[in-house]
Amino acid sequence: MPEKNKEFEDGMHIAWTKVGDWFDSFFALLPNMIVGTIVAVFFLLLAWGLSWLSKIQFKKRNRADLGEMVSDFVFWSITLFGVLLALTVVLPSVNPGDLLASLGIGSIAIGFAFKDILQNWLAGLLILLRQPFRRGDQVALANIEGTVQKITQRATLIKTYDGRMVVVPNAEIYTQSIIVNTAFKYRRVDLDVTVGYDNDIRTITCLIEAALGQIDEILKEPPPQVLPWDLGATSLALKVRWWIESRRSTEVVTRARAVQAIKEAFQANGIDPTDPQIIYEHEVGASRVSEKLDISPVPLDPADLVTRPPPDLPVATGDPEGEVAQREAAETQL
Repeated sequence: MPEKNKEFEDGMHIAWTKVGDWFDSFFALLPNMIVGTIVAVFFLLLAWGLSWLSKIQFKKRNRADLGEMVSDFVFWSITLFGVLLALTVVLPSVNPGDLLASLGIGSIAIGFAFKDILQNWLAGLLILLRQPFRRGDQVALANIEGTVQKITQRATLIKTYDGRMVVVPNAEIYTQSIIVNTAFKYRRVDLDVTVGYDNDIRTITCLIEAALGQIDEILKEPPPQVLPWDLGATSLALKVRWWIESRRSTEVVTRARAVQAIKEAFQANGIDPTDPQIIYEHEVGASRVSEKLDISPVPLDPADLVTRPPPDLPVATGDPEGEVAQREAAETQL
């Protein structure tokens, strides 16, 4: 019995000795821990300040999305450096070189594990640096078309013209062709029109040009064009082209107004643009009869053409197609 009591006392003595060593080590490291905490807090505040400053500077240069990405990178880089430095202060036996080596090996493993995330992050950074487009631009990518709302670290947010949000990974945008409709102030719109061969081409051309000239949104310089474009089997194809401001809403409105104005101009001048050689079949009793339509119009003198005021087709307030692009006329380079 006494032997068992002695073993118990020896065990308790060893345990209390170990606990005492822990307390001694803790109090010995306490000054280092205080200094390490101060170092960590200092670098945390420094990271926050530099991050906020970089975000403000980029925002002043109209590069808000790039500023957010750079500020996040600055914050986490300085914070990580401060944490490593604080560890070397708390544990003097730790070699900073060993920490960096371990961090390098860990970063390789993290890189393989988060390959897609890092790929999208780097693609987003390159997009923001090169700026093929920016927030507010109207773009078309594959079957997606709309206005760029924001370029984040992982994806680009595009608001479609029917009011939906599409999240497109940055890597997909960077590796594919993308059309930036608002990259320049003006762009051209094309409209295909076919007329019968019996119509006088000069009269048709003058009539269409006069109809387009009354639409305010169509630029006067360069002027609208009506070009004979193709000789079909039974009709002549015309290519009608005009220049507008590059917003989608202007394209929609001018296209609708142009179609209506051309139709009303033809109607007002007694011109039927359909093919006069159209043959149609209809039933007479028990048999089918083929007839050729004779709708050849009389050529008009351009001076006698009748013009009508253009239709009024305003864009609804708040329509996503009418959002104004924020791209500056002169691009700011880093």
